Amino acid sequence: MKPENFIKDITSKDIKLSHSIIKNMIKTSDIKAFNLLCEKCDFIFPFLKERINADFVKLIKENDLNAVFKFSEIYCADFEDMIVNSWVKFASQDLTDEILELFENGTVEQKAYCAKYFVKIQDPLALEHLKNNVFSDFEPLKTNCALALSAFQDVEILDKMKEIVLKSNDDFEKLNAFNFISTYSGEKQIKFVIEQAFLSPFAINIISNVLDFNELNYLKNILDNKTMTKIFQLIIEEYPEDLSLDSAYYWNLAEFIKLIYRFDSSYSKNVLILAREKFKEFSENDIYTFDFDKNIKNEIKNISNLLKSLDLEFSVENFEDEFELSAILEVIKELKLDEKAEFLANLFSRTNEEKKAQIALILKEFKKIDLIDIEIIKQIQNENIKALIESYL
Repeated sequence: MKPENFIKDITSKDIKLSHSIIKNMIKTSDIKAFNLLCEKCDFIFPFLKERINADFVKLIKENDLNAVFKFSEIYCADFEDMIVNSWVKFASQDLTDEILELFENGTVEQKAYCAKYFVKIQDPLALEHLKNNVFSDFEPLKTNCALALSAFQDVEILDKMKEIVLKSNDDFEKLNAFNFISTYSGEKQIKFVIEQAFLSPFAINIISNVLDFNELNYLKNILDNKTMTKIFQLIIEEYPEDLSLDSAYYWNLAEFIKLIYRFDSSYSKNVLILAREKFKEFSENDIYTFDFDKNIKNEIKNISNLLKSLDLEFSVENFEDEFELSAILEVIKELKLDEKAEFLANLFSRTNEEKKAQIALILKEFKKIDLIDIEIIKQIQNENIKALIESYL
């Protein structure tokens, strides 16, 4: 069968045809077909991938498990359930022993599936393997080990990771620890991660991992309104350079927007104004969405229309911290509100040095940099920031 025909048939609306392709792939242990499915997964709609996963597990029989072990040589996150749920379907002590042996001696790809199996089948003999592989360079293996250790409620590695976050001077080491803790999950863990994440240069990476593993409804029940707004702000500020716009679809950003709007604070409205301006740009220019499928493109437009429909009023009054100030500055910049130049000049003397640089750049763009008091610039301690601002004069 030609590759294009295989993908066409396995995703066909004709369920009998699709099932016949899956049955043949199982019967012949056709690893080339499974590999092709994995290679083409980015071009298959999510609901079709879910259907293939579910149908494979439904059609597999216990005497076909050799095919599943064969397919485990290739790791594919989109079809992970195909492997793991087939094992779970026929879980027994003998099968678990076989998977334990694979966990000990298999490739990292096979170990990733094994770790996910022990999320669902919690055999204590797996604990040693999980702890040994949780520091793997292979991300799916590391992630699945964290999920399994969480299922076991084993806190030994969790406590070590928290200590790294609090004491390490290596931001990359801390990022790995953050990712473990957010994958491990649980209310205490999520609150710990969020509280510490905003202090990290990798804040968006950390927050992204939290959102990948935790539903919005869960987060809004354990985090306060201000924290949820800060998370939303970080997402919006990182689009599109450091965060892919397709996350707006996968994280259900439309519901996030409705939630933030209900907070009805000047801070939340300022952040939503920033989001409105950005998504207007994204929805009107194909350069931002040309390589996304139609579902994501439609979602970007829907989000833009939703934001346009909201009653939002910009405010520069009573900001409480650097996050609220950052939202104000970003809106002034996005909307080119040069009538706020005097406000910015007065603010220049009252804020930290990094914000001084941001304010100076905005005033430069407004051609009103002369409003800044030269004497205040001379007092800046950071020589790089001082030189940068002086270059704007």
